[in-house]
Amino acid sequence: MSIVAIVASPRKKGNTCTIVKAMIEGAKENGKDVKVYHLNSLSNVKGCQACMGCKSAGACVLKDDHAEILKAMRDAEGVILSTPTYFGEANGQFRLFQDRFYGFLGADFAPNIAPGKKLAVVVSCGGGADAAQVMASKIEGSMAGMLKFVPVGKIVYTGANPPDTASKDAKILAEAKAIGKKF
Repeated sequence: MSIVAIVASPRKKGNTCTIVKAMIEGAKENGKDVKVYHLNSLSNVKGCQACMGCKSAGACVLKDDHAEILKAMRDAEGVILSTPTYFGEANGQFRLFQDRFYGFLGADFAPNIAPGKKLAVVVSCGGGADAAQVMASKIEGSMAGMLKFVPVGKIVYTGANPPDTASKDAKILAEAKAIGKKF
């Protein structure tokens, strides 16, 4: 696969997923293969255990449902990360997964994942637009700064209540599709 899309929203038909689907459509129109992972569908997951096994193994050593996704990220040329905001933060599904990115850093804290992977970020929120914007920039910044990903676009979708709002927003869907074509 060339693109990995990670959806942290528990809703498979909510605003976050709708925007990611539009990005995927753009990527596919650009000839890319896309694999989608819904974090809420996983049943055997753990956060980082601070075992430091990744520092000698070169990758996270935990064997759970996140392991396949982390490997797919290593193999991909691009990644879409998405999460809704809950209480002004990324939701729990996203944070649990994001902590495992520690395995992408070697013992010297240099990235042990190939640099230059393309990155798109999607954050949706019903309110608290300022916090959502900060969170999206933080996700993008850590991926670019620490892991040397190359941002190709970011969408912060506010007023995301009810959960089908994005599906009726032609402007946001067009923006998402255009970002997807950058992969």
